[in-house]
Amino acid sequence: MQIVFEGNTRFDNSYGIVNLNLADALRVRGHRVFVNAWDQSQQECDESCATLGLPPFSSKLIEEQDICIRQFWPPQWDRPKARVFIVIQPWEYGGVPLQWVHQLDRVDQIWACTRFVKSCWVEGGAEPTKIHIVPNGVHQNKHSAVTKNLGQLLFLGGGIWRKGVDLFIQAVDGLSDDELSRISVVIKESGVNSFYRNQSLVETFLAEYPRVRAVTEVCRETMSRRVLDDLIARSQALVHPYRAEGFYLGGLEAMSLGTNVVMTRGGAGDDYANDGNAVMVDAVTTIGYGKTDPDQVPIGGVPHWLEAKVSDLTRGIREVLAPSDAMESRILAGYQTAAKFSWDNSARCAEVAITSALTGDPRTDAFVSVENAVDTVLTEWTPESLSFAVGLLIERHDFHGARELIACYAPHDLDGHTSSLSGQLKVITSRQVDLWHDATYRTRIRNAVDTLAHDCTDQSTLRFMVDCSSPVAKDANDS
Repeated sequence: MQIVFEGNTRFDNSYGIVNLNLADALRVRGHRVFVNAWDQSQQECDESCATLGLPPFSSKLIEEQDICIRQFWPPQWDRPKARVFIVIQPWEYGGVPLQWVHQLDRVDQIWACTRFVKSCWVEGGAEPTKIHIVPNGVHQNKHSAVTKNLGQLLFLGGGIWRKGVDLFIQAVDGLSDDELSRISVVIKESGVNSFYRNQSLVETFLAEYPRVRAVTEVCRETMSRRVLDDLIARSQALVHPYRAEGFYLGGLEAMSLGTNVVMTRGGAGDDYANDGNAVMVDAVTTIGYGKTDPDQVPIGGVPHWLEAKVSDLTRGIREVLAPSDAMESRILAGYQTAAKFSWDNSARCAEVAITSALTGDPRTDAFVSVENAVDTVLTEWTPESLSFAVGLLIERHDFHGARELIACYAPHDLDGHTSSLSGQLKVITSRQVDLWHDATYRTRIRNAVDTLAHDCTDQSTLRFMVDCSSPVAKDANDS
């Protein structure tokens, strides 16, 4: 199979890292793979490969491609001459931009690197059968024997609001003077002069917190993969209290290098991080506008991100700094987790997705199961199908959708069971923003509600259905 990757290829850019490593993993599995660099010359692309420890790729353009896989920022949707056209496109802030959803007819598949990213696409109104999860990966390392710099905390990534560097600095400032005297902080900041230009919060917050400034080294120079791995491996813990991420490779890289991880719970990192292999910090889902990329708005659904409490993050840092059997156990579990997220595993998932595109057979996952269950209720209603679909919606935390679906069949509720459940859901939904409002299955439910309301002669049922189908005000604070 001939596969062409095109788009970002810089070794210091997450899109480039993924493109080159996934391309190499597919090449190792026997496919003919070519790389067309859009962000640098072919010679510079070869140098990026060398920095990442990969052999160079041929850039020979094939007039009729089997598979074209594109990942580039900002996304480009023009279709190449390819049998199958795939776009890898992560997103971090809830529902994806509507203009992306409107471009889906041009592509055969979208690849999302986490369940969270797929949820963003579904929230934005994309058909879930078109979105396939192909996770990112890491190279398994053998750095467990490296001598740790005890007390060294590492922040790795862009020093921007979305990645929570301000929360990190404030949390470190929550340590006592005695605790601060026994630690060091390294902020390895990326993208300062390129993709995150003029967005860094590092100097502003270090100036505001001089106690932290006194123990902090800020690194902005380009590092080879080997040097960066050594920095990660020698740190006692990597701390990443992100507000919004599509994957965050740094956390998985730290696990592969035997370094403890402190990370926000509830977002994209949940695909690989948990209480068994990391220190997870609880966060509140926050609703708001103005933080997303201004060139990509409006978005489908509701914009949202995670907000960790600084005091909870400080406690997490204290926990990871204290030597314990639990920390050693988490390091081992993290190393084992990273082994499962190899680039070969990513390539295997990619092959499954490509086969689905070539055969036209959609794959079923949790998102597609919800769609199918809702459609079954709307076309072949039974008490059992309704109960099953409502259960899936509640499991997804789409309480509004569950209540809307119950509303469609309120007249059939002879034993009062669904009315009782709807009352409970009414309490929940009154406190939560409707994140799934723009999902395609929700549109189908609302159409069914409208049809039933039009035919309904029972005014009390009509009022019940209209109340259920009204979206919650978008100024709520959390979900």
